Amino acid sequence: MRARRDIALAVLLTPPGLAEAACTIPAEVDPEHHAGFCALPQEIRAFVARQDVCTHFAGEEPYAAARRRELETAMAKYCDGNEATWATLRAKYRQNPLRDAWLDRYGEDAGLDVP
Repeated sequence: MRARRDIALAVLLTPPGLAEAACTIPAEVDPEHHAGFCALPQEIRAFVARQDVCTHFAGEEPYAAARRRELETAMAKYCDGNEATWATLRAKYRQNPLRDAWLDRYGEDAGLDVP
């Protein structure tokens, strides 16, 4: 059921032939977030890539002091400011039902609070 919804959402969000040719999904973006990704505005795509990297580092184990420092540096780089950006994007696209639905699904998958 969810796969069908994702496909339908991707089809609705994607202008025919346009987004596919102009968009490469960054490797950092979790595959579960690919559906409809290329039809989103650049600011949302950039946020998703950054947040997915943040989520990756947040889930890593700090098994040694050096690794803990690496993770803290990475999280400062990729996580700081994401909550404010998320709230801004949600407010900006609230009136666009398709983008709002994509952001709802992303927020649910990524564990973000839905403002």
